[in-house]
Amino acid sequence: MGKIFYTSLLLLLSLACFTSCKEKQEPRPIISQKSGHILAESMQRNADLTQEQQELFQNYIKSHMQEEFNHNQQGFYYSYIQRHVKDSVVAKTGDLVAYTYQVSDLSDNIIYTFEQIGSLQYLVDQQEILPILRQSIKLMKQQEIIKVLVPSELAYSYLGDTNKITKNQPLLFTIELQSIQN
Repeated sequence: MGKIFYTSLLLLLSLACFTSCKEKQEPRPIISQKSGHILAESMQRNADLTQEQQELFQNYIKSHMQEEFNHNQQGFYYSYIQRHVKDSVVAKTGDLVAYTYQVSDLSDNIIYTFEQIGSLQYLVDQQEILPILRQSIKLMKQQEIIKVLVPSELAYSYLGDTNKITKNQPLLFTIELQSIQN
């Protein structure tokens, strides 16, 4: 019986060797995508969008010559509607501020009113709010009102608000800082 077992085992191993020695297949080629190309396209789209929005802001400023707009390093423009020059207290990290705002398009059509938004509270630099609100509040003193020309990336960006604000829409915010509590 041992001889039959070894003969069968040898036959089985020989069969396995012959069947496994058939022609080798070439490995599938690696498909590489040039991520640099996609990144470059994305950067160009963003640059074009920024340029387009800056041109819209310049046109708005030209058509509102009675208002004095200041340019901020973050890419937005703002103008004081109500300013308190004598007061020197501005919101700083940890302060609790009460504020409200109104959102309009660049044709001055109101999208959301002060009443619709209501009075809001914010712990400066300790809570998440729209980047434009966070940056604007830090410029303001109590009871001041500013008008802000907002690039889309500082507001609702490429998503919009899924209601009235479309994707990549530059906006006009009117922000009122009601109070600052240390």
